[in-house]
This record gives sequence, structure tokens and C-alpha cells, in this order.
Amino acid sequence: SLVRELVLDQALATVALSPEEEERYLHAFRSERQLESEEAFVGFLQASSLDEQLLRQMVTRPERVVRYREERWGPRANSLYLKHKERYDLVTYRRLQCGNADVMQEVFFRLKDREESWESLAQQFAGGDPHATGRVGPVPVGSLEEPVLSALRQQGPGRVCRPINLGDQVVVAELEAFQPSEFNEELRTRILREEFETWLQEECSKMLNKVTYPA
Repeated sequence: SLVRELVLDQALATVALSPEEEERYLHAFRSERQLESEEAFVGFLQASSLDEQLLRQMVTRPERVVRYREERWGPRANSLYLKHKERYDLVTYRRLQCGNADVMQEVFFRLKDREESWESLAQQFAGGDPHATGRVGPVPVGSLEEPVLSALRQQGPGRVCRPINLGDQVVVAELEAFQPSEFNEELRTRILREEFETWLQEECSKMLNKVTYPA
């Protein structure tokens, strides 16, 4: 966490907000914490071992992160999307899982032979919840475990996948549909966040690798 903070401080030092913008974020913070009076504000700073300048840096950090992401990766957002488009495509599928392989083998055959429906079994797994359907999605394909995604692609729509082992869990799934993603503002923001987090982790690793400890 300390290394992450150091890397962030170094990166965000180049991102400046106008005095008016800083004042607006500080005012919002004071209003939210009910620190409108100068006495309450000074008391808060003292109790938190902060000075006003450090607090300004803290309350403006989220906005400075957004601007840093935009400046660094914003112009390439569309090309990044096209490069990794398949990662953002959507999938809708059915899924049940538990830690008992024998149970999931039975579930597989019941679904495969159409002896029971996904809804019926999902409700049993959910303790009788009448709203349980086992349906997941549409969700980005990148959110699925690779073995599950591979099995869905291989089987195609409407065919139940054989039980898939995922650590201490066993999954049975069935594909409904794949849906191409749409490059909109929400997805653009997600791409910028992912690029930022990947970069941040890499920078943290570099810094940690430089740290030497006395023998």
C-alpha cells in the first residue's frame, strides 16, 4: 500500500487543478462532513493530523486520477478497445455450482436429459428462492473463468457443458448467447481504468524490485 501511494503521488504531481476547482472539492468535503464553520474545520484538521494543503491533495485525488487516465490513455481508448475487443464482448449463460462433484454430475445429466429445468434446480440450490434461475448476464466474457468460457464456446448455445472443476467448486453451465460489445462511454471509462490499474501494478512491482534489505 505504501509503494502504491508513492507511485500515485509521483504520477499525480504533474496533474494540476485550478484554485477554483480545488476550492470546490474542499467545499464539498466540508459540507459532507458538516465542517462549514472554521472552528469545526480547524478541529478536524488537528484531530486528523492534517494541514489544509494535504487535505486539498486528498480530496482532489480522485479527479486528478481521472485526468491522468484521460491524458495518458484517452487518445488511444478506441484502439485499445479494438485490440482487446473479444475481452469486452458479452455473454449470457446458465450456471450452477457447488463443492460436491457427485451432485454436479447428477445435475449435468438431469439438465442434459431435460429431466429438470435450470429454474427448478437453481431454486433448489438457492434454498427455494422462487426468483432463482441460474441465468447470468449479459456480462463481459472477461469476467468468466477461462475453463468455463472455453467450455461454453466449444459446446455452443443450448448444450449443457460437462462439469468443470474450478478449485474446490464444480460448475455446470450452458450458453445462451454471445453478444458483441459496443464501444460507449461506459466501456471507454472501464478501459481507461483497467489500463491505469495495470500500469500502476507494473510500476509498484518495479519499485519493489529496487528495494534492497540489509543482510
